[in-house]
Amino acid sequence: MTPPTLQDLADWLRAEFGEQQPLKRAGPSVVRRLALALEPANLPPTLDADALFIHRSLRVGERWPGLGVLGVHDGFDLALTTGPNVRLARTLGWRDVREVVWKGELKGITATPPQDGWAELQAALHAELGGEDSSWPPAEAAAPLRLALMNAMNPGLIEHVAAGGVRVYLTGQLRLSASAAAHAHGLGVIALGHRRTEEWGLRRLAQELWAAFPGLETEIHAGSS
Repeated sequence: MTPPTLQDLADWLRAEFGEQQPLKRAGPSVVRRLALALEPANLPPTLDADALFIHRSLRVGERWPGLGVLGVHDGFDLALTTGPNVRLARTLGWRDVREVVWKGELKGITATPPQDGWAELQAALHAELGGEDSSWPPAEAAAPLRLALMNAMNPGLIEHVAAGGVRVYLTGQLRLSASAAAHAHGLGVIALGHRRTEEWGLRRLAQELWAAFPGLETEIHAGSS
């Protein structure tokens, strides 16, 4: 398979994630090996690669000279972590997926999972994402599950999705200031973990790049930052 050019990769990232300038630093025209990381601190001092994808690419500086650097920040967070992550919804078999727009901004999605019970839903999320930070179940154990996957947690958002029939609120990090509102509306909450969802997004991105460019070798570096 013919490997992509650095510009091919930049154009694909722009189209997929709406990043206006995904090419952060020029490098070899042809990219046979791409290293992917969330942070520069996750990468070793030397790399057998032609280019890097780094989620927080502003921190690269002058390191890894000669390698091209690609980066997507806001679009990555929006599409591949918590929030309107339709990729995760498809992977987990969620149905009736709808966007949540609040105060003019796209904040997440609501969906119906295939699981009927809280424990089964938790198990499916743990199997896909590798765990959670914290959680509690909804007040009504027997009612059908409807969930929201959101990129923020505050009382206004909780009230908004609860009014639409949501019973389980999924987000990255638990906000204690919003916990009382969740309890008041009888919502279960699962804080999936900011880093955990970012690592899922990085793995998914590598899979999609390989599918789009079969001549590309990808290597994920997910060490602690």
